[in-house]
Amino acid sequence: MTDEELSEELGLLAAFAIGVGVMVCAGIFILPAAAAATAGPAAAAAFALAGFISAFTALSISELGTAMPKAGGAYYYINDTLGPLFGSVAGWGNWIGLSAAVAFYLVGLGSYAAVFLPVPPADILGYGLAPSQVMALVAGLLFFALNFIGTEETGKVQIAIVAVLIVALCGYSLVGLGRIDPANLRPFAPSETGGWGSVFPAAALVFVSYLGFAEINTVAEELEDPGRNLPLAVVGSLVFATLLYVVVMIVTMGVVPYADVIEFGEVAVIRVAEQLAGSVGVVGLMLAGLFAMASSANASILASSRVNFAMARDQIVTPRLNAVHPKFETPYRSITLTGAFVFGFILIGDIEVLAKAGSVLHLIVYGLLNIALIVYRETDAEDYDPDFEAPLYPVVPVLGAVFSFGLIAFMAPIEILLSSLFVVFGVAWYFVYARKHAGKEGLLGQHFMD
Repeated sequence: MTDEELSEELGLLAAFAIGVGVMVCAGIFILPAAAAATAGPAAAAAFALAGFISAFTALSISELGTAMPKAGGAYYYINDTLGPLFGSVAGWGNWIGLSAAVAFYLVGLGSYAAVFLPVPPADILGYGLAPSQVMALVAGLLFFALNFIGTEETGKVQIAIVAVLIVALCGYSLVGLGRIDPANLRPFAPSETGGWGSVFPAAALVFVSYLGFAEINTVAEELEDPGRNLPLAVVGSLVFATLLYVVVMIVTMGVVPYADVIEFGEVAVIRVAEQLAGSVGVVGLMLAGLFAMASSANASILASSRVNFAMARDQIVTPRLNAVHPKFETPYRSITLTGAFVFGFILIGDIEVLAKAGSVLHLIVYGLLNIALIVYRETDAEDYDPDFEAPLYPVVPVLGAVFSFGLIAFMAPIEILLSSLFVVFGVAWYFVYARKHAGKEGLLGQHFMD
C-alpha cells in the first residue's frame, strides 16, 4: 500500500448510509422551526425544492465519480478541469465548510446528550467550556479515532447509526400521519410568511441539509465497484432523504399549528413526538437526535479528511498530508489536521453561522462542479469514460450550475460575507503557495493553449 492508494472497503450500503446519515440531521432535528417561521407549512415544499435543485448536481457528480473515482470528490474534478486557482478555492471551501459542519453536529450532539447526562462545565487553561462543548470534544475524539483506525470500521458504524435513525423517524412519521389535522396545513403558504414566494428563501435556509450526497463522492476512491454503487448511493440517498424530509415536515406541522412549531424552537420534533407518544416519544426522538448528530459528524469527518488528502496529492497543500498509515490504510495526517480545525471550531462555541456559511461554500463548489462536467465533455478529455452519464446533457449541468449559484442570493448577508472571505482566502492561498508547487494545469487552460 503506497502513499497514493486508499483501501476499497466501502460497499453500496455503507455509501448510502454516508449520504443519508448526513442529510437526515440538521434538516429534521434543528431546522423545522426556522423553516416554518420562513414559509409556514410550505416549508415542506421548500425541502422538496432544495432536493430538486440538488438533483441536478447529484446526476453530474455521479457521472464524474464513475469516470474518475478519486478521493476529494468535487475538489478533484474542479482542480483537474479549471486548474489550481479554482482548485484552491474549491478545496479550502469544501474542507473548511465540512470542518465547520462537523463541529456544528458535535455541539448539537453535546446539547442533546447534556439532557441525559449531568455533564459539568470545564475549564481548559482559563477557557470556559459549556457542557455541550465538553461532550462535543469527547464525541469528537471518539469519532476521529474511529476514522483513524479504518474506513471499513467507519462504514459499519455508519450503517448501524443510520438504521436506528431511520426506524425512529419512520415510526414518528407513521404514527403522525394518522394524527394530522388538515386545518393545521391551511393555508399551506400563508400570506404572513410571504406566500409561495417564501419557499425560495426557505429552500436556501434548509439547503445545508443536502450536503450528504456529495460527501459520498469524496470517498469514491474507496468504494467497491464505483461504476455501479456510486450513482445508486448518490441519487438513492438524495431521493430517500428528500421524501423523508417532506413527510416529517408535513407530520410536524399537521399535528400542531405551524405557530406552535415555531414556538418549540430547535426541539420542535421532540415536542410533537411528546404529543404523539408521551415520554416514549420524547426519549425515542431524543435518542434519534443523538444518532443523527453522530452519523452526520462521523460521515463528514470521513469526507473532509479525504478532501485535504486529495489537495495534498495535487500539492495544493503540502504533500506530507497524503501519507497513508501503514497499518490502518487511512490518511492519518489529513484526519489529524481536520480534527484540529474541528476542535478549534468547537472551542469557539456558537458555530451555527459558520455552518450555514459552509452551505454557501458548498453551493459555490456545486456550481463549479457542474461547469467541470461541461469542460470534460467539451474538451473530449483523455480517459474520460464514465459508466454513468447524466441525462439530457447539457441541460442538467447548466441548470445545476445556475440553480446552485442562484440559490446563494437567498442566503443571509452575513453568511454570504463569511463565505466570500473564505473564497478570498482560497485565492490568496493559490498565489502564496499553490501556484509555486502545483504544476498541473487545468484541462480548460490546456484546451485553449492547444
